[in-house]
Amino acid sequence: EYQIDAVNEGFQKLLRYDGFILADVVGLGKTVIATMITKRFIMENGIDHSKILVVYPPAVEENWKSTFHDFGIDKYTKFISNGSLDKVLDPDNFNYWNADEYDMVLVDEAHNFRNHSTGAFQRLQEICKMPRIETGYIGGYKKKVMLITATPMNNTPMDIYHELLLFQDPRRCTIDGVTNLTSFFSPLDSEFKKLRRD
Repeated sequence: EYQIDAVNEGFQKLLRYDGFILADVVGLGKTVIATMITKRFIMENGIDHSKILVVYPPAVEENWKSTFHDFGIDKYTKFISNGSLDKVLDPDNFNYWNADEYDMVLVDEAHNFRNHSTGAFQRLQEICKMPRIETGYIGGYKKKVMLITATPMNNTPMDIYHELLLFQDPRRCTIDGVTNLTSFFSPLDSEFKKLRRD
């Protein structure tokens, strides 16, 4: 029941905000929940119109591939380790679809992309923000992005800010009540730094 509720809520957030963070403690089935949401996306977007990219640390590669296989959606998916994103951006790499062909991007251990100044973050953001060249039954040219992590904040509130930038515009945010992510997070970060000093 917990997982079904999470799938329904996660799918609605995916459609409404073009992405969301699936954050829960270790062992509560985030991989299965994410896979169920992905399957629902593929069914509603159309199997002929859906291409999925799963980004993960190398240690969990087999878990993602076997779970997607068990749910029958591995044939709509390309899998890549979080250190090899340049391959997706390389138009001459025929092991992956072109970055603009993906309709949905799943990022496991998404807290690894909390630092916006790294090359890995910049490559992932380019992939996530690149418009879809073809839409299915779920319209819109923005990719859908699911960030999966047990620890969305490791150091400061700006960790979450940078993760949200993978599917939100900092100054034209679509999250309810937050039109400007930068102005929302700036006072939170200042208060956090003040608390750390005290």
